[in-house]
Amino acid sequence: MKKIETIKMTREQEMAFKKKTAGRTGKYFWTALVFCACFQIYNICYTLQYTDFLLHTRPSRVYMCLYAALLSACLLMGILAAVWTFGKKGYEHRLLNLYMIFGCALVFWSVCLSIYDHRVSDNISIFVTSVVYVAGLLYMSPKISIPLYVISEIVLVTGIAMIEKNKAGDDYGSYVNSIALVIIAIFLSVYRWQQTRQEFLTNLLLEEKNREIMEQTEKLNFIAHHDTLTGIWNRNYLEQWKEKYFLSPAKERAVAVFMADIDHFKHYNDRFGHVLGDECLKRVAQTLKETGKEKGFLFRFGGEEFLYVLEGPQKDESRRLAEQMCTAVVEEKISSGMEEEGKEYVTVSIGYTEGVMRTDEEFRSLLRKADQALYYVKNSGRNRAAAYEELPEK
Repeated sequence: MKKIETIKMTREQEMAFKKKTAGRTGKYFWTALVFCACFQIYNICYTLQYTDFLLHTRPSRVYMCLYAALLSACLLMGILAAVWTFGKKGYEHRLLNLYMIFGCALVFWSVCLSIYDHRVSDNISIFVTSVVYVAGLLYMSPKISIPLYVISEIVLVTGIAMIEKNKAGDDYGSYVNSIALVIIAIFLSVYRWQQTRQEFLTNLLLEEKNREIMEQTEKLNFIAHHDTLTGIWNRNYLEQWKEKYFLSPAKERAVAVFMADIDHFKHYNDRFGHVLGDECLKRVAQTLKETGKEKGFLFRFGGEEFLYVLEGPQKDESRRLAEQMCTAVVEEKISSGMEEEGKEYVTVSIGYTEGVMRTDEEFRSLLRKADQALYYVKNSGRNRAAAYEELPEK
């Protein structure tokens, strides 16, 4: 019993266990309930037909009372089980208690019937069937199952002994068989209780471990695919993204490729330090991401450079989006430290181009063009966007 007591659960685990066990045990409960109810209806009908509906003998009336009692119990428990199962949730503990009450009622009913049957027969099959069913299929705490089987055996043996006073015969076999059966039932019931709880805790532990592994995997994937400073996709993920893009079944491969660079970022770092420089990178990255969200893919390409890829750009959409990005960064109002030169806030320069991207070679060509456009903007005033196709010299 010491091993049984070690299987303890927290309050949350106990609630989850009851919910799961109520669902599993409920299948056996409903099967037994329907079978018992139908069997009692058959017995009642047979008794009435056998006695021409008169019930003129004492045994017929006793049997009728026993059949009617179990049928009534089945109907009442069926109604309660239906209400608690299909009605308001959160009644799992009530359902488990109901299943245990049904098991107790079935065992004691079988004891009463077996004792009364012993007037004319040594058969205890009803008791055997009920005890084996309850022990093997219904979840029942040892605090209930052990007293249930011990008391039912005491009542059965006592009842048979009282019957034997008025009847010739030896019921030693019935005593031995019933006692052996009860011992087996106790062992089976306790074992099932222990295994059910242990299985639940083991599965719970496995689920927790799997959840931790999944979370850790997600974290590692995030670290591998995202820039640790800005939180946007990094250059390493760009390679994977390209492979997926090339393999996708899309017929149209038209894209716009943007290269954005923070203006005078080296001066910003020298003036404010790398801590504020990192903060500036994060704010600019977030601004570019929000401006182009749900339209394309933003990567940190290196240092203060960002790459943005827009799929299937519409007419003039690339121009509008590039200008919006430049404007959005200015509106962030990140102090540039160059007020004396008339540059109050941090700005970005953007070069972009449009084309078809079906292979890695075509993608690299678009990158070179966008980079040339960016280089042109950086050398002609900064804080604006320019398309490669519109450069005065290529």
